[in-house]
Amino acid sequence: MKPSRRASIGLEKRERTRLNLIEAAYRVFARKEADAVTIDDIIAEASVARGTFYNYFQTREDVLKAVAASLSDQMNQKIWAQSVAIADPAERMAIAIRQFLHQSIQDSTWGWVIVRIGLVAAPLSETIERGVMTDLEAGIRLNRFQVDSLQAAIDLILGTGLMAMRSILEGRTEPDYPEQIAKIILKTLGVADAHAIAFKFLEPLVFE
Repeated sequence: MKPSRRASIGLEKRERTRLNLIEAAYRVFARKEADAVTIDDIIAEASVARGTFYNYFQTREDVLKAVAASLSDQMNQKIWAQSVAIADPAERMAIAIRQFLHQSIQDSTWGWVIVRIGLVAAPLSETIERGVMTDLEAGIRLNRFQVDSLQAAIDLILGTGLMAMRSILEGRTEPDYPEQIAKIILKTLGVADAHAIAFKFLEPLVFE
């Protein structure tokens, strides 16, 4: 076998092992609160040796960040593709809120991972916050949103979103709950046509 081919196979195997560890951690975080997860939990779930884990991650926080980055990148890319052509920042925000909440309805494992690591994993919170900030600033410029404190508005949106996700996962909501949450957030931001925007037709996201 040529050296280049051997190196390519080695890289592919290494990436498969890394993905296996991330997917195992994802399943563990879905079952347990982030602070309660141990490296031993992840090693057992992935069925790998301790040394294998440390070939890829040094700490539990490292793998948590990798899970968060994977989740946020995939979801935000799909939401961005769906809303990039929409000029109204209020509508873009409603799409993002609704898609995150509807995804929790469709995939409870995904939802619990978001809820459990959303406040502690920087890649996840920072990626989501960047999207929120972009739409908020655009809405303020266009007088679409009436906001006295940008940070208060961000905390309102992210905090309400995470608590709404938890309510969905605990089975305490109606089918149109994502739309109700989007509506109340937009109304709080001063959007007069909040109901019409929040209840617009929403194309489901497709995950391969």
